[in-house]
Amino acid sequence: MKTNEYKSRRDFLKKIIASAVTAGLISYVKPSELLAAVAAEGNLPRRPLGKTGHMVGIYSLGGQATIETPGKEKLAEEIVNKAIDLGINYIDTAAAYGRATGTLTRSQAMGTSERNIGRVMKYRREEVFLASKTHDRSYDGSMRLLEKTLKNLQTDHLDLWQVHNVKKREKDQLDKFFAKDGVIKAMEKAKEEKMVRFIGCTGHEDPDVLKDLISRYSFDNILMAINAADKQYDSFIEKLLPVAVEKKMGIVGMKIPARDRIFSHGGILTMKEAMEYVMTLPVSTVIVGIDKISELEENIRIAREFSPLTADEMLAIENKAKPYYKDLMFYKGLSDWPPEW
Repeated sequence: MKTNEYKSRRDFLKKIIASAVTAGLISYVKPSELLAAVAAEGNLPRRPLGKTGHMVGIYSLGGQATIETPGKEKLAEEIVNKAIDLGINYIDTAAAYGRATGTLTRSQAMGTSERNIGRVMKYRREEVFLASKTHDRSYDGSMRLLEKTLKNLQTDHLDLWQVHNVKKREKDQLDKFFAKDGVIKAMEKAKEEKMVRFIGCTGHEDPDVLKDLISRYSFDNILMAINAADKQYDSFIEKLLPVAVEKKMGIVGMKIPARDRIFSHGGILTMKEAMEYVMTLPVSTVIVGIDKISELEENIRIAREFSPLTADEMLAIENKAKPYYKDLMFYKGLSDWPPEW
């Protein structure tokens, strides 16, 4: 990186880290002090989830990987229970989550994640802030999905209901979201009837369309794709994150390990580097899908021991990721990967 470019990026990172400090999301304390505080609480370090009033652990459970895979119900239930036992108090899923198998299509598998989480929610609902999503853009379709979601999750309400994966091609169609028969009206109705408490939106393909969307409506939360390769192409950190911070939204980061692609090419980054990079930013929490209990335990340990990085440490991690950015941002259409929600 050229000297001027390095300085400019370093200044940007210092500014955005400072915004996380100002927002009360991170603080620079000695790791020993942080660990003592966490041990005293018996929990993960927590941050405010925007203006919802919920204090969320800095690491949360994503409802993909094993949890969305048909035939892995027992392990999925073990993962969800273990996550709550270890201090996780935010779980993310979606009506569309379900992984195709040799006998089931993607469409047939949809709802698997919600059903697996629901087996635990039946007994532990009050212990977590529960989020799901609608991939339908209409009022009627979204309300039908919500009814199915609540049944799958074995609950009478969601803490957060989100418009799922707003795509670049929808930039000129956002008016339909707000029409009388659109998804936003469904969300408002569901909130009015106390079927959901808060409303949000999500996306991993294009920061501009999400920026447009949150400028039109006062969403409570946003789920966006962020990892150490983000700056190399159509950056969520540069284009969208500062706007969400200014609006005091809950901010959830996803795609942290890029579906484990950070471990390819001889190991681009460690999970510790990948998580700490994003947790140093002004986000409320990060979500990661889990394949096995040992991964969950490792990620919890990283979160408990987390101390914010400096701008120079962030730059070093970005430079490691740079040669492989297309692979690490497959979700922006930069490399081959099966379509996902």
